[in-house]
Amino acid sequence: MTLGSWRDRIPEKVKGLAGVCVLCVLIVALVLLSGYLSGLVHVPPANATVHVQILEVNDFHGHMAAGQIMNNRPVGSAPVLASYLKAAMASGNADGTIIALPGDVIGSAPPVSGLLMDEPSMLFFNSFANQYCTVGSNAPGVSCNMVATLGNQEFNNGVPEVLRMINGGNGATNITHIVDPYPGTKIDYVSSNVVWTANNTTVLPPYTLRTVDGVTIAFIGADTIKTPTLTTSANVANLTFQDEADSINQYIPEIQAKGVHAIVVLLHEGGTQVPYEGPTQENATMQDAGRVVGIVSRLDPAVDVVLSAHTHEFTNIFLPDSTGKLVLVTQAYMYGRGYGDIDLTIDRSTGEIVGKSAQIVPTYADQAPGTSLDPAATALLSKAQNAVNPVEDQVIGTAAENITIAQNSAGESAMGDLVADEERATMKTDVAFDTSGDVFANISKGTITWMDLYNVQPNSGTLMAMTMSGAQIRQTLEQQWQAPLPTSNLVVSGLSYTWDAAQPAGSKVTSVSVNGVPLNPNATYTVATVDTVTLGYDGYTTFMQGGNMSYGPTDIDALVSYVGSLPQPVNVTVDGRIHRVN
Repeated sequence: MTLGSWRDRIPEKVKGLAGVCVLCVLIVALVLLSGYLSGLVHVPPANATVHVQILEVNDFHGHMAAGQIMNNRPVGSAPVLASYLKAAMASGNADGTIIALPGDVIGSAPPVSGLLMDEPSMLFFNSFANQYCTVGSNAPGVSCNMVATLGNQEFNNGVPEVLRMINGGNGATNITHIVDPYPGTKIDYVSSNVVWTANNTTVLPPYTLRTVDGVTIAFIGADTIKTPTLTTSANVANLTFQDEADSINQYIPEIQAKGVHAIVVLLHEGGTQVPYEGPTQENATMQDAGRVVGIVSRLDPAVDVVLSAHTHEFTNIFLPDSTGKLVLVTQAYMYGRGYGDIDLTIDRSTGEIVGKSAQIVPTYADQAPGTSLDPAATALLSKAQNAVNPVEDQVIGTAAENITIAQNSAGESAMGDLVADEERATMKTDVAFDTSGDVFANISKGTITWMDLYNVQPNSGTLMAMTMSGAQIRQTLEQQWQAPLPTSNLVVSGLSYTWDAAQPAGSKVTSVSVNGVPLNPNATYTVATVDTVTLGYDGYTTFMQGGNMSYGPTDIDALVSYVGSLPQPVNVTVDGRIHRVN
């Protein structure tokens, strides 16, 4: 049967209806097209919500090279971290990604970054910036994918160096620049609470706005108010570090007046939590509140997320703000050993965050994607390593015999004695303390290079001097056996003491002498140590009570100078300054 014969069999009434239907469809199509072109008809977006991914890397501290271990597995390095971050960005699980760095990107860094004024680390993070990011203090586009705040370590070399790292230029540096001149950073730095003392204006913009698929998010920065106590006064001259919560809250009305209701804080403060895998647990608790809990409890309820830092710990928790609303708070270890993968769901119509969760992802190097090292980061690391090799290979002295960290039954080691003696001599104090956990490596008989000494003290700490009473010194010694037991005992110089293993905790120290004279509990003594010890780390909280604190050189600079000044070959042996009975 032909097509024509089928047409002939269709009733005339049906033919008429079909014609009317076709005409209706054409009319509707023309109306919709006309309305769309004139803007009179609203065409709703495909999705009512936007998913935003934030990748948090805190406290990187210039750890570009491999060699770290976490949970008995290799972890971290710039090439490994880059592989993880790029894999996360390519996952396609979000409408847009922003990389956020809540402080201490640089400072106290290993030689491959630290010896080059941390330019390699800044260049590393520049590699993640998209085309909308600009160099230095030039305002970036709203689609720039990089944001950061200052941490205390950014101030290690003073305000001019902070500004050089951001804005670029070689300044007064006398180093090899692997990109010459140093171009500055493409990271958008913000800080709401670091102000010029003279006029109370912020050193950097207090916040920045980012747009992802049509929705806008505000990022506010704040550094720990403790920064002036963590560096030399000259490094923060003319600056005031204002209360973190007050400073953050101050800018909320201004941000909301711009129609922005999704607000994220980059906070260089933190706490401690027992790590776990997977998304944020609703019933999670803090192991040590630190300062972050108190800060969050005072935040304006408009704040949705706090990316924390500073304590070098795991954090993935909901904490209550000033009204009891739950704020998502994260932190991803330190040194590039992990990153926070934060997922935000934002309502298009209101701009509000309606869903938030996070996972803290360790960057293990023995599993994918860490087994496929990022080529660009690998090339950058190679250039930096070649630049610092001449310094690392410099000969400082000669060791007559092996100098080891192995302790005798009393808890004394030759290397611990050497480090403590160096700190006391450098700071010209009565006594010196450090923890054995701050003394990492042996020195073999023979040539001593700069790198050999760096391996002994790789934490890039800063020497400090302070005053303590005799009673406080004795209490500090007793804290070696407190509960919970510290992970490291103390190395000492300028004093000797006897402890009795049979006595209970709190009463183990039976005698103490300072330079051969019995310790006077009422006398005041000058004490040398490193900055991390004064923070009460590992339970040695009595150090936090020290007074009249002053700062000296970095621990590696002091150790290099001290070993180089000793009669050669250097001969260090355990001398019995720590004596044990029972």
